[in-house]
Amino acid sequence: MIVIGTGPAGLFAAANIKDKKVLILEKNKEVGKKLLISGTGQCNLTHDGKIYEFFDKYGDKKNYMKKILKRFTNEDVINFFEERGLVFVKDKNGKYFPKSMRAKDVLNILLEEISKNGHEIKTDSKVVKIAKGDFFRVFTKDEEYNSRSVLIATGGKSYPRLGTSGDGYKFAEYFEHNVVEPKPALTPVKIKNFDLQVLSGTSFNDVKIKIKGKDVKNSGDLLITHLGFSGPAIIDFSRYIYNDDVLQVSFLNFKNKDVFREDFWNKLKKYQNETIFSVLKKYDLTKKFILKMLNDLNIEEKTFCGNLNKEKRNFVVDYLIDHEYYVDELFGYDQAMVTAGGIDLKEIDVKTMMSKKVDGLFFAGEVLDVDGNTGGYNIQFALTTGKIVSECFK
Repeated sequence: MIVIGTGPAGLFAAANIKDKKVLILEKNKEVGKKLLISGTGQCNLTHDGKIYEFFDKYGDKKNYMKKILKRFTNEDVINFFEERGLVFVKDKNGKYFPKSMRAKDVLNILLEEISKNGHEIKTDSKVVKIAKGDFFRVFTKDEEYNSRSVLIATGGKSYPRLGTSGDGYKFAEYFEHNVVEPKPALTPVKIKNFDLQVLSGTSFNDVKIKIKGKDVKNSGDLLITHLGFSGPAIIDFSRYIYNDDVLQVSFLNFKNKDVFREDFWNKLKKYQNETIFSVLKKYDLTKKFILKMLNDLNIEEKTFCGNLNKEKRNFVVDYLIDHEYYVDELFGYDQAMVTAGGIDLKEIDVKTMMSKKVDGLFFAGEVLDVDGNTGGYNIQFALTTGKIVSECFK
């Protein structure tokens, strides 16, 4: 078996293959560079919860996740590393990290298992071509290696400074696999003519976001940046966002605009002798945001609610619910945590992670058309698919 790539998928596959010789080829001079920066170097390996709660954390891939993640769950991941001496901690959001908060400790366990299994890792060995006759011929810039099976675990295109340039897509296309167009995911969004820069650093809880004309939506915490939006509500949603999309942002979590309008107008009536500023504060909005909104709408902050006319009331409703922002672009692969798109899962036997087109050709991890939410879901998928591949060689 030849494994191409030393990300979590490739390393975990090799760490679990005991009775077959494995050669691991890494283009960089060091192994595990992507793993070492995961979770800002702290390595968020997986997430709390029942495995069925993971299934809808991967966009529209829920049905595939049902078949894949049950094979090696978050509990299995934790057990694997705990049995080898790693102590975990769980943060308030349910993310699992090594207690040391060092991704290096995770990498060392994998490398130790690979060494115990007698496998070889060759660094500075960029694969430039894969061919197949009776067996696979894998060519690096200096050598040729032969094997009856190959695992492509080269990752996506995110963090190109680490050497992730989409090599796996080229190899797959050579074997006539369909590659779903890759794009940055788990990334902030830049907004055209963004006018909230003065609020950079302001966060909102439980914001609702839709894309105009698309049947997709998300909710969660939103962060205003100097160029647009970030935070889980946007980052986990970025797999669906494209340049020139129109985002409809509701800064308050009401079912729809009409429901908020009724609530807002009732408050204006109830507190008609109070200022509009004081009533808006009852919605737990920040002072800076309220003042920015009122300034944009030409409403004096000391205006009494009873004096606010119908037009101005509707201006406030439109500002807070389904406010439209035009996407300039996503942040690029240099900031995207993962890559959306990749090898089409329709062409993969998810029972083995082997190609349906080419016998002996396997894929695992981010090179596949799967991207999970933040919180350890992507490393979980990488480890699970690596483990599934290893089970074909028992």
